[in-house]
Amino acid sequence: MIGKVFRIFREKGGILKALDLWDWYEKLPIEDQKLIKYYFSLKTIKDMRFPLKAKHFDTGEVQNPGYTKATFLGTLAQTALLDGKYEDAERLYLRALELAQSSYERHLILNDLVMLSQKLKDFEKMERYATMDLELFEEYKEELKERNGGKLPQINSYELMVYILERKGQKEKAYQLLERLHWEGVPHPFYEEIKKRLQG
Repeated sequence: MIGKVFRIFREKGGILKALDLWDWYEKLPIEDQKLIKYYFSLKTIKDMRFPLKAKHFDTGEVQNPGYTKATFLGTLAQTALLDGKYEDAERLYLRALELAQSSYERHLILNDLVMLSQKLKDFEKMERYATMDLELFEEYKEELKERNGGKLPQINSYELMVYILERKGQKEKAYQLLERLHWEGVPHPFYEEIKKRLQG
């Protein structure tokens, strides 16, 4: 009984406090709370560069955590992904997506969800997440360019959607997407080859 009372009235600290996640965390289903805490603990064990210890999840003072709410959950999702727990990883990425505060953050999370779907060879999810990412392109392209030295990098969703549309026999849509992002300056490693094929 004393232990239970202590848990109710204990000071809420740790990275949850530093990122102002306590209210959000306590409203989650118990399974999701356990999932988040488990992968935080696993990250403290497996990632030697991670500056926090398991106790810092919900206790103590954490100064300058170096994460936003979304990137914090995203890094836990990556831990699950690297551990081969794909279902857990997707669940955590979707929670991170809920907390994303910018289109650029959403792009990063959706990019990982696309890669996760590719690992699972789940074409339905590949298309869903790639479409969501490309719908945000206009909103994140300038920040992506700025963070990449003034040029847009390859975008997995772009390459994947061109492939999926061609695979579905929607050559005109695939061609339009290929040309649109090529015009924007997004590189595609097989641009000329695919363009020729789609025009044939």
